Amino acid sequence: MAKTRTERKDRTAILTQDARLPFSKETARKYASRVLGELGSRKRSINILFLDDKGIRRLNRKFKNRRAATDVLAFETGDIAISVDTAGKNAKRFGTGISDELKLYIIHGILHLSGYDDTLFGDRKKMRKKEKELLDKI
Repeated sequence: MAKTRTERKDRTAILTQDARLPFSKETARKYASRVLGELGSRKRSINILFLDDKGIRRLNRKFKNRRAATDVLAFETGDIAISVDTAGKNAKRFGTGISDELKLYIIHGILHLSGYDDTLFGDRKKMRKKEKELLDKI
């Protein structure tokens, strides 16, 4: 009997740079794939880079002309950068776990790639609603 190869529809790569995740890269990949599936974007190719505040500050300055660290940056190329340091700070601030913060940031980045925006109040409200919906579902 010939072996058949099951092709993964999504192509999600998880990378780390100067950051330690509270879960495995495979867990992050599966979570991102589930989010993509819920949004009907399973064939999308994305890369998620988890890094420290220094690294995301550098990217924020280079691509957004902002000097501060941030939680999530999303690029039209399908790349998402997430600060594990900021997730840790926000987890303490909001009384959540760092894993939960990072999952929220994965959702947030994927929503940006899917056309959601949080610049204006109305758009931000719509995006937060979708984040909550996905967090509750996944």
